[in-house]
Amino acid sequence: MKTLVLSLLTCFASMLMAARPAAEIELIKKHVLSERVEVLIPKGFEVMTEQQMDFTYAHASSRPSVVFTNNNLVSLAFNYSDNEADQDMVEVYETNFAKAYHKQYKQATFFSEGVKEVSNRKVGFIEYMKPEMGHEVYTLVFFTDVQGKLLICTFNCADRQKPEWEPLAKKIMASLKANS
Repeated sequence: MKTLVLSLLTCFASMLMAARPAAEIELIKKHVLSERVEVLIPKGFEVMTEQQMDFTYAHASSRPSVVFTNNNLVSLAFNYSDNEADQDMVEVYETNFAKAYHKQYKQATFFSEGVKEVSNRKVGFIEYMKPEMGHEVYTLVFFTDVQGKLLICTFNCADRQKPEWEPLAKKIMASLKANS
């Protein structure tokens, strides 16, 4: 009985956090990927366990290096790929990713895409909403080069949470710093 009550309280607390206005969600500085990257992450987000990763990415073609989440309601994934990259290649990656995403996600609504400067570095991004498992999912993908390899970051939340989380997703992207 105690376990059930504790589980319900944890679930309720997670739902409250997910429903909080963006102004109330604190972002804290974290170093990820063996100190290669510094980024703001919502306070209270935890690294997804191996079991959660196995379940969440069971059918994915590739699995992120690390995922931060608030009990799977909102997630921020980092994929430090084996693909070579440098600052000159970011625009090429953006063009190729945009073409591939538009082709793969024909039912998606695309909001914006391009390359912007973040902490004196080029960062490509694609922002869209797509149907997934019976509901819509807001996604902001952003990427840059880190130590000669491509880093791809993906922020996801349910469409009903977009008004609260979209500004935070953009703040997270704007906070990205690659350590040499």
